[in-house]
Amino acid sequence: MTAKMTSTLVRTVPMAAVLSAAALAVTAAPAAANGGEFATIYSLTNGACIAQIDASVNGDAYPQSAAFTVASNMWGLGPCNVPVTLNWRNTETGETGKVTQTPNGPGFWMNDGKSAIFSPGVGKFTATITVGAAHMPQPGTIQFAVAPYQG
Repeated sequence: MTAKMTSTLVRTVPMAAVLSAAALAVTAAPAAANGGEFATIYSLTNGACIAQIDASVNGDAYPQSAAFTVASNMWGLGPCNVPVTLNWRNTETGETGKVTQTPNGPGFWMNDGKSAIFSPGVGKFTATITVGAAHMPQPGTIQFAVAPYQG
């Protein structure tokens, strides 16, 4: 009887995983229309830690502004930090700029609210991020827009 239960369990677990994945695909939130998330980055730090970094940009954060949010989990012996820089380019004017957030650890760190707000001007933008230590993978590029104030 044990062999039969094991056999049934082995067949059931993969099917449960497939069904769970299908349910997540159906219920996943739609892609952000005005900004988005960069790929998760795994990085060394300034100090004896390893970091997982999740960064995003939201072009609708505040009138005529955007938000660059960074969240990080760092494991190791502190103190440690790693600068994460958003490099933006206005695709209409060619103007460029950058904003840096520096997560600290070990532990969880996140910026939000006023500390995330920056003002690149009004227009359509492309953005990349750079990390101040060896990391993988490359986080990719996202697009966002900042609308004029509608007061």
